[in-house]
Amino acid sequence: MAVITTDILLENAKRDYVFEWLSKPEHHRLILSNAFANMTETGAGKFDLTLDISPKQRVLGYEFTRADGSHGGRRILCKTTGKRTKGDLHYSLRTMKPSKNTLVTLHMDYEPGRVLGGLMVSMGLQQGLEEAFNKILNNLSSELPRQAK
Repeated sequence: MAVITTDILLENAKRDYVFEWLSKPEHHRLILSNAFANMTETGAGKFDLTLDISPKQRVLGYEFTRADGSHGGRRILCKTTGKRTKGDLHYSLRTMKPSKNTLVTLHMDYEPGRVLGGLMVSMGLQQGLEEAFNKILNNLSSELPRQAK
């Protein structure tokens, strides 16, 4: 199992507001746009995302599953599919001080495969995913409408 974790601090965006916004599958199109070489919407909250890494492109299936507010924090749950990219992805939202700020952590656990998968991870798969995930979080920062003060 391979793991990727990256985060961003959203200033002047309360956690519940970010949670509500990310809970809408149609908003995921906005944050995924331009984070990958190509994006094809295959259904509501479902996308095929092309990751351009050497020696060949990989297609990452991304599916919004549900918003989870059942525990102390707030999470947006997604599934990923594809050769060497099958796994779970979620956005965790935490209130930061001052309480009008939110820390969003994008976390993915995925199965790259055995020997060849480990080689793919070291040859750029992990780095390509990390770069795309940083773009997703930057898109979230740009696309999220700011709350009125």
